[in-house]
Amino acid sequence: MKSGAHRKRLASAMLAGALCLLLACSCASLGELLAGRETSPGRPPVGTLSLSFIDVGQGDSVLVQAGGESYLIDAGNPEEGPNVVDYLRSRGVGELDGIVSTSGDADHSGGLADVLDAFRVERIYVSGHPKPTMTYTNFLRTAREEVRSEGAELTALSAGMRLDWAGMRVDVLNPPPGSTETESNENSVAVLLTYGRARVLLAGDAEKGAEEYMASGPHTGGVTVMKVNHHGSNTSTTPMFLSRFRPEVAVIQCGADNSYGHPTPEVLGRLKDAGAKVFRTDLHGDVIVDIDRKTVEVSVTE
Repeated sequence: MKSGAHRKRLASAMLAGALCLLLACSCASLGELLAGRETSPGRPPVGTLSLSFIDVGQGDSVLVQAGGESYLIDAGNPEEGPNVVDYLRSRGVGELDGIVSTSGDADHSGGLADVLDAFRVERIYVSGHPKPTMTYTNFLRTAREEVRSEGAELTALSAGMRLDWAGMRVDVLNPPPGSTETESNENSVAVLLTYGRARVLLAGDAEKGAEEYMASGPHTGGVTVMKVNHHGSNTSTTPMFLSRFRPEVAVIQCGADNSYGHPTPEVLGRLKDAGAKVFRTDLHGDVIVDIDRKTVEVSVTE
């Protein structure tokens, strides 16, 4: 589905070694962590929270599936829209219970217009801090048409709000209510998913200021899975942030040989020091995390 330019493949011997890795999970409440199994897309296992970190090159796109419901957070750059649509269909998605645009940046919101054209969407969530770009304007125009024609709900998210996705608690951690911050990354939507004893933190392109805000809030504590903020940029994933949320599994969404140098050696070092098991879409392709009451299983695709 993805072109070779979107991901740097590992040499077969290196990949085989990575795929055979069996890791012990330090989060005893969830049992063991099975990591690195090679897989192909398909319907998620019944009775799990399934997270698909879709390889969209230098961008973000995360599919959240649980209890028969599906939610999409971002969809990469505009050219990735058709790839995201294809991926959702491969995971059994016929319609979406909700989509989230974490920011107005093209590498997050660019593909969402194609998703809205392809699927009926019940709820559309945005940051409430629009970015005056053609890409984001196109997304908002398509979103408003979905509201008019299909009755979708359009909601601006801010910290302190709580959502219910398939009976799963979703706390919004960012942006702050009434934020006057003009930097779009600091206004990224951040959500914390709580599924049984598992916690999943997805915070878009949040940088140091947003991380400090979230780390001072009421939802700190270890998380089972963290999407590494801002593609592994050195402006994010600060030692303080990691000390507050202590991820077991960290997933970095970035493009192969990207011009930004993401993820930076500094961030990789911080994640290693924090004891996180790291997976990267530029190396592993799509990364799928399935969580049930006993295990956390991480699978990758070529």
